[in-house]
Amino acid sequence: MQETNEHLYFINQLYRDFILPDILGQDTVPILYWAGKHLAQKYKVTTLDDLTDFFQMAGFGHLVLTKKTKTTYLFTLDGQIVADRIDSGCQEFTLESGLISACLQTFLGKNTESRVTILDKAHRVEIKAQFS
Repeated sequence: MQETNEHLYFINQLYRDFILPDILGQDTVPILYWAGKHLAQKYKVTTLDDLTDFFQMAGFGHLVLTKKTKTTYLFTLDGQIVADRIDSGCQEFTLESGLISACLQTFLGKNTESRVTILDKAHRVEIKAQFS
């Protein structure tokens, strides 16, 4: 099982962190953000539980809602996959950010945008979703 997971991770990393950025160039960030929003709609990710389960199943890492206010949700994304991506120099988590934005927009009914902060030393990512 471990070998299969490592193999899948390797293939995903090739596509996600090397091939797509080479193909998309300077459009990588907005296209992956849009793709994340599209995934949320396609897979009917409509609750926080669905969202955290989807992140695990997709191999994006362990997602936790760490802070919630009237206008923002702050999520932490961590785990071995996230640490490995950060260690390999990956600075792009906009697919995840777009997915979170679309989910929150669906179940809160408010326009939502998210931004990513990579915490290199902590080997985790914070995604702050703001809505109006």
